[in-house]
Parts: sequence; structure tokens; C-alpha cells
Amino acid sequence: MFDMLDSLEYSEDNMNKNFSWQKDGLLPYQNTESARAFLLNSYRSLALPNAEEAAYNNCTRFIYSLEHGDVFLKQADHSPLAIQPVLAFYGLSHYIKACLLTVDFAYPATVHVLAHGLSARRKKKQNYSFLHDEVKTQRHGLFSHFSEKMFHVKHLEGSKLNMYNLLVQIPELAPIFSFQAKHSPFHPLQKNEDGLYLLSKQVLDDYQMTENRLTDFLKQKTNGNVTVEKAEKDTLLIKLSSLSQAAPCRFNSLNSQWVFSRYKTHEAFYPELLIYYSLLYNLSMIARYETEWWYDLLKLTPGKEFSLIKQFLSVSMRKIPHLIENFLNIKMD
Repeated sequence: MFDMLDSLEYSEDNMNKNFSWQKDGLLPYQNTESARAFLLNSYRSLALPNAEEAAYNNCTRFIYSLEHGDVFLKQADHSPLAIQPVLAFYGLSHYIKACLLTVDFAYPATVHVLAHGLSARRKKKQNYSFLHDEVKTQRHGLFSHFSEKMFHVKHLEGSKLNMYNLLVQIPELAPIFSFQAKHSPFHPLQKNEDGLYLLSKQVLDDYQMTENRLTDFLKQKTNGNVTVEKAEKDTLLIKLSSLSQAAPCRFNSLNSQWVFSRYKTHEAFYPELLIYYSLLYNLSMIARYETEWWYDLLKLTPGKEFSLIKQFLSVSMRKIPHLIENFLNIKMD
């Protein structure tokens, strides 16, 4: 099912960028010469006065963070499902720390950025449902720090992120949601010869907006990265100006297709790495501290959550390295 991820390639000619996802796509960054040159280029683009010194000092840490992320993710892939969330979460955390070094040469400047940056309800209520659970964002910690530094997403303190709203934003889970609810969470996007994407006008009913209101809404929520260019009879033509900030448009790695979220929750506009971090954080906390509920889920598979969680973890171990690779490739261009 996931073999296609090993050789997945896609490109966007309208942005003069070529993104290729391949197996071990992070290897080119994991040697001293290449890593130092990459960091130097990143720091010069930030107009850092001591760019050469910073690249030299951070080179080894950058390489080791990527390698440690690899180790955790690969170990998760070969481990029992019961401990996969813990290993996958720490793998993602190390990957993110490597990415942070490309935009924040002094990371970690204070101890405040070392915490997870999220909090979960420790004691689960009776009849607890993962899909109804939430995590709360904190003022300090890795989550808010990388959200702002890597993706310019700010003002997250105190936000509550719902697990269902997060899971429904992962396009690779769409078949399960469609099977369970008889309703697809995404509209497929089809690219035309002008480099625009055709989106069904059904989205106007989904968002409960007029065409003009949706145009203004997307422009504001995406900082102009997703825009409605024009409308035809049953179709809106939209433009994606930046693949790294394309939400609520997302790329389905299983069928190599761009899709558009049918939900207008604030989670719909988060970059995917924020979504994966939030979900894996909560699942890792459950696996560590709520073992009775966790093992009931794994052994009895009582509800719809099991299929979604199992598929999510499987997708995470394949897609996370490619999302990290994509971020670094964009920094390199």
C-alpha cells in the first residue's frame, strides 16, 4: 500500500520548483560538507552577520538530529503498535529540531523552548473517546517555537486542538472516514493546463459562504497562498502560490493527488507537521500514562478509533521524513 512513497515524485511548474520524495531523501544533508554549506546558505538568507561561524557550530548538531530522527522512526516501524506513538513522536521531535537550526541559529536559546509545548488531560474521563479529546497549546515549548519559526504561525497560546479535527485533515485517512461516515473530508483538485486547480463549487455549501466571501476568507487565512482566481459553471479555479503553506489544500501521498479540506476549522489551516506533532504527542502520552485504555483499544478494537489510529501511525512513519525533506528542499531553493 505504501510502496509508492518510496519513489513518489511530483512537481509544480508554475512555481519553478521541483519536489521529489524518495527513500532516504534526507541522506544528502547528512554529511559535514553538504550540511555546512546548506546551513551557511540558510543563514546568509537570514542576513546573519556571523553566518559562517554559526554554520560551523551547528553542522554536527544538525546532522545528528536528522540521524536521531531516522533512528526513532525506523525503530517505530519495526516495533509493536503499543509503543509506536512514543518512538514516532520523539523521531518527529528530533527532525523538527534539525529544521529549527536552519531558521534559528541559536536554538535552543532558553530552556523554555525545550518543553513539548502542549498539554493533555492526564486523567481520562469515563467512556473516554480519543476523537473527542483535545490538547492545549502552551505559551512556551517546542510546538509554539517551531510553529512560528518554521511556518510563521503565531498566537497559538491557549488554543485547544481536537483530535477528530486533526485526523480529518490527513488525506491518507480519507478512505476510512469515507467508509465510516459515508462522507469524504476532502474535495479532489484537478490541475489544468494553466497551472490552476479545479475545485467543486460544493465547497461553498461546505463552508457556508458565497463565492466572494470564500475568496476573501482564503486570502486572509492563507496570507494569499491559496487564492480563487476565477469561477466557471460548477467549478472554482484556485491557485497555490506556496506548497509549504498550501493548507487547506493537502497532498495525498497514496494517490499523488492534491485535495481541498471540506472543513473550515482552524486545524484545517495548520501545516501538516503541526498536525502530526499534536496527534503523536497525545498518542504518546496515552501510550505512556493511560495504558489500560490504550491496551483495551489495541486488543479489543472496540470502536472506529482503532482503524484511524493504526492507519495514522502507519502513514506517519512514511510521510514525516518526506515532509521534513520537503521543508529542507524549499529552504535550499
